[in-house]
Amino acid sequence: MLGTKTDRAGRALVDPFLKVVEAPGVFVAGDAASVVQKNEHPVPGVAQAAIQEGHYVGRLIAKELKGGKVRRPFSYFDKGNMAVVGKNYAVLERGWLRTSGALTWLVWAFVHVLALPQLQNRWRVQHQWLWSYFTSQRSSRLIPEPPRDVAPARDSREGHQPTS
Repeated sequence: MLGTKTDRAGRALVDPFLKVVEAPGVFVAGDAASVVQKNEHPVPGVAQAAIQEGHYVGRLIAKELKGGKVRRPFSYFDKGNMAVVGKNYAVLERGWLRTSGALTWLVWAFVHVLALPQLQNRWRVQHQWLWSYFTSQRSSRLIPEPPRDVAPARDSREGHQPTS
């Protein structure tokens, strides 16, 4: 990758400003970057970290193009974790707070709609989710039905005899 040094996972090693040391003017963010914080802990490979890194790099590039200099290195802020587990059920973990259930599922939906960049996107997604929820139609953005048991996959080689 880019002919730069990488960590064990193959992510590019970057400086505190998310720049590749061996390639001036090249930034790496998200899952492709190996970012170590001031406290020596690595930034986790999660979407929230990638979003924060992208915002940081965007602001840094804009400032450099205007002739300014960024003095503050990237700093990751952990906002916690949320996940939908099934219809009307989600989990949330943030610091000491751990919660799950239907109310958490509503919070998850609200947070994700609120994070969309434009009001029309928020309305469109909200309406799609509500339609999917009440009509039980599938949606790629929301789990509108309870989880089902899935039969184990059959081995396609079943009954196959190796040849010599």
